[in-house]
Amino acid sequence: MVTSLRMTELTNALGQLGFSLYEARAYCALLERARLNGHEVAKSCGVPTSKIYETLDRLADKGAVMVQHGEPKTYVATPYEDVLARVRSEFHEALETATNGLCKLPSRPDTGEIWSLKNYKGVLTASRSRIQAAQTSLFAAFWDAELTSLKDDLESASARGVAVYIAVYGHTQFEGPCSYDLSLCGDRAAKRLGGHRLSAVIADEEDALVAIFQENDTVDAVATTNTVISLLAIEYIRADLMGRLLINELGEDRFAAMRERSDDFHRLL
Repeated sequence: MVTSLRMTELTNALGQLGFSLYEARAYCALLERARLNGHEVAKSCGVPTSKIYETLDRLADKGAVMVQHGEPKTYVATPYEDVLARVRSEFHEALETATNGLCKLPSRPDTGEIWSLKNYKGVLTASRSRIQAAQTSLFAAFWDAELTSLKDDLESASARGVAVYIAVYGHTQFEGPCSYDLSLCGDRAAKRLGGHRLSAVIADEEDALVAIFQENDTVDAVATTNTVISLLAIEYIRADLMGRLLINELGEDRFAAMRERSDDFHRLL
């Protein structure tokens, strides 16, 4: 039996595939039961009776239900494998059409403007595109939460000859890229930033994305080819990496003692 939470996740997923909320509820109700008439579908899934027949008609147009014309009409669900196969085919066809059309549109020149991004998955996608497009160098600073999605792309960039330097605020391990465990720095940074995760990726020293990830997958990010912002982001990463190398040379105890007796350290940290 599907729980209410799972049903909400399922109807949300179907919504992303083009189903309205009422359509998703009615289709799932029909999948769980044998042949039903419209009134029975409405009763089983909570769709208002006044809306159920137009909902079922739209599902029939989508090929998601089959109708037996009688008195009353009855409905059965088309097997979900068939429905998803149709959706997948239509999506790929639309994607191909959009790709072929968009690539023919004239592109505007890049003026180094700064653009804001607010969507978590969108920021990860923008980060991935920069990693995949890098030709010579790649500086990155990420936390474990985001590296789960970006690790393979960073390793692939290194494998194709890009010089990759990663400040890891966590314990993610890499094969190929020059990576540095800055988990202790990350703990202190998280306290300074109120739990937020400041991250950055810069491709070829000119295409930068800087993001502040927050709780509940909320994010505030900027993307730019502005050389000033790109240079600042690189120097931010280099500074953290140099700090890690310095601590490695001094040792944790000696560094902690120096930090305790230095007013400058207290002011900065």
